[in-house]
Amino acid sequence: MDQVAGHRSAASCWAAVDGQVYDLTSWINRHPGGPERILSICGTDATQAFTAQHGGGGIAGQILRSFRIGPLAG
Repeated sequence: MDQVAGHRSAASCWAAVDGQVYDLTSWINRHPGGPERILSICGTDATQAFTAQHGGGGIAGQILRSFRIGPLAG
């Protein structure tokens, strides 16, 4: 998580969800719920937040997968 935690800004926003790391930087200003929703999870394990909001799948899950970097190390 240390590597993810280093990306917690609008300039570089990574988040982990279900053991995978996603670069959400380009999604910040495109998120239908507004940029604050994404900015609040930058640099964190966002699994609970994502699941609570989106149920873990559907269109949101498909969009999320398009930003996948790879598995969370360690």
